[in-house]
Amino acid sequence: MEHIVAIVAIIMTFATPVLCLALVTYNLQKRRQMQMEVIDKLLASGQPIPDSLFQAATPGNDLDVLYRRSLYLSAIGATSFIALLLLAGIDVAALALIPTAVGAVKYKLWRDSVSRQTAQAPTPEQGP
Repeated sequence: MEHIVAIVAIIMTFATPVLCLALVTYNLQKRRQMQMEVIDKLLASGQPIPDSLFQAATPGNDLDVLYRRSLYLSAIGATSFIALLLLAGIDVAALALIPTAVGAVKYKLWRDSVSRQTAQAPTPEQGP
């Protein structure tokens, strides 16, 4: 019985990421298929196709997404670091600094992008 538990644990460890990837791929394919069906119906009825059907489904612009991801990764990394530090020690908790660092880099990229946009925006004296 112990061998079966070990075999199932190993299989589930490697099968879970594959299963998650398969689910995400299936959902993306299903969404594209539904989008194409809507476009086909619009074409068949002679109505114009709005540009929003061809754009990303996420609301907001890329800077908003970058900002949210940076905060998300920083928060997840920091809380994981604290939890692992209390449970397993600094050796294991150091691994949680990876998402924290990635979140910090994404935050820095967001700040640079915002400052670049404000620097490129025309002033009222310059006009559009």
